[in-house]
Amino acid sequence: MIRTADDILKTDRKRMKMLAAPYDPLSGKGSPLPRRRLQADDVHYAMLPEKMFSLPLIKAMEAAGSIASYALSAGITYKEAMAAVTLLRMAYDFEYWCATCVKVQDKLTKRMVPFVLRRPQLKLFEAMIDDLFADRPVRIILLKARQWGGSTLVQIFMAWIQLFHRRRWHSAIVADLEDQSRNIKAMYSRLAANHPREVSTVTFTGFEGSSKNKRIAERDCIIYLGSMQKPDAIRSADVMMAHLSEVGLWRQTDGKRPEDVVQSIAGTVPLEPYSVIVMESTAKGIGNYFHRQWCKAVGGESGYKPVFVPWFEIELYRLPFKNDEERRAMAGSLTSHERHVFELGATLEAINWYRRKRHTDAYDDWRMGCEFPSDPTEAFQSTGRRAHNPEYVSAMRRYVRDPIAKGDMSADAPHGKEAIDGSLRFVQSAEGPLWIWAHPDRSTAMSRRYIVSMDIGGRTPGADWSVISVIDRYWLAEGGVEECIATCRFHLDQDLAVWKAVQIAKYYCDALLVVEANSLDDKGTEGDHSLTILDEIKGYYTNLYSRTDPQRIREGAPERYGFFTSSASKSDLVNQMNKRLRENGYIEHDARALDEADTYEIKTDGSYGAVDGEHDDIYMSRAIALKASQTTPLPAMIRPRENTQPHDTLLTEASF
Repeated sequence: MIRTADDILKTDRKRMKMLAAPYDPLSGKGSPLPRRRLQADDVHYAMLPEKMFSLPLIKAMEAAGSIASYALSAGITYKEAMAAVTLLRMAYDFEYWCATCVKVQDKLTKRMVPFVLRRPQLKLFEAMIDDLFADRPVRIILLKARQWGGSTLVQIFMAWIQLFHRRRWHSAIVADLEDQSRNIKAMYSRLAANHPREVSTVTFTGFEGSSKNKRIAERDCIIYLGSMQKPDAIRSADVMMAHLSEVGLWRQTDGKRPEDVVQSIAGTVPLEPYSVIVMESTAKGIGNYFHRQWCKAVGGESGYKPVFVPWFEIELYRLPFKNDEERRAMAGSLTSHERHVFELGATLEAINWYRRKRHTDAYDDWRMGCEFPSDPTEAFQSTGRRAHNPEYVSAMRRYVRDPIAKGDMSADAPHGKEAIDGSLRFVQSAEGPLWIWAHPDRSTAMSRRYIVSMDIGGRTPGADWSVISVIDRYWLAEGGVEECIATCRFHLDQDLAVWKAVQIAKYYCDALLVVEANSLDDKGTEGDHSLTILDEIKGYYTNLYSRTDPQRIREGAPERYGFFTSSASKSDLVNQMNKRLRENGYIEHDARALDEADTYEIKTDGSYGAVDGEHDDIYMSRAIALKASQTTPLPAMIRPRENTQPHDTLLTEASF
């Protein structure tokens, strides 16, 4: 950890020196490719890609000592020998070809300029060429920041393969809308128009009467255009390369899901050398298809290589200091967030720009993270319609730890009296649905200490989870906060699921049991309804949460058990959770609960829920438990007990 201003300045000087290191695609200096020196004559030389030295001509030139010596021995002119090397280099040295043959439009001046790769582009290029030259299929998922030309590089890299390496190597460009795909293809059109004829001509022609799909006449390569909104146009295309652009924007519609469209395209691309699939996007929130694919790639659960370029690696985002005094002042005044960015690899000049930008646009760190992410987590967490500030959720993660036990409750029967009698016990199992961070404490007699809440799901694997939460209110009596000490997540018939909650409540010293009652209410309203499972278990377990006002009960109104969630009460739950997350208003040990808080959002219609593809069952179970705790009197000591053991010693088994 860098701590002092002197340490920061010393590290910054090293980083600035690395950034100032020369990069010359003509000589090969500064390239990420493994290269070897080939002497041209007695004075001049070039650093060629190592892969070229397996070619017979280059081997012969290296053996001769130089290109000039080889030309002399072969009876050809030096110019002819150099021309032969240059043509070979076009096919093996992508950076050289880009700098000498490719023109792109400069973002600021709008002029056509040689395509010299910038450092962020070199990072992506290295990831792609590493697989290509190793004869592995190129599979990249690219999380983009702004203004560094990631899409441009992908398209030109695919063009290079078509022009120099493979004939009839068809490609597809797929974006959310076809107009976006056309914009990407325009890069290829500019390349074709400006490509040196002495190297090769690149002629675009229409393909089978289509105005959007094009054919490169010289190579018989077809470039297909498609979109998420109109995927049928490319479903049957025979493609070897696919550029899937801004996948984070792709939205599920009737009959079309992003994963289905990607699969229909990716499924046609064989796992062959020189085949390419690049799935790229800026971050568009957590829990969508692109985010899930990124997480799988990072976790090694897919064949895609994750690539991310943070804002501070982009040359545009640097602001030089006027003098050394300004630089030293910056080093001594870094905020905690700026120190974090510096630890990630930013220079002080980059942070100087960041600070100026933040001040000029009056952005907070959350908004800056959205526009200029420093790492993938910040990129994803700072986008979307999040219900909770990611900084609040992140701060709570310091309490996360592994459970002390996993298992399930066991008794002589799954329901009724025998489910909660003396046979009830916790049984450890590594695959058990009940995760425990603290067993019930029976050494201290305290009333109203534990609350058990339940959000009821379905029985099938694809349904919502049923989740039971246990909170310990012990520290409320000392002015502290509640602690979540157990989570049980599973699929089961609703009546048996509720009985499991009863068992856990019984295990935790006859805890107050709060069950979300909407799915148990026949009509889904607060009106009259038939007998529910909660009314049934009242005969066996009496410590149930009632939503009926006590005054109305005294007046003869029937008790309605369970917590009813309406749009108003759900909004109240979310507001409560936001306050607790912001103020560290409870202790959370289960990372899954905070993951769900991270993916909980405000929908376009103003309602709340998990983002598409994610769950909110643990989140809702926690929210209900904590809300019930607010309306329950504080816990109180009854009397101390001596010579007793915690319940986990008395009523547990080592295994099934």
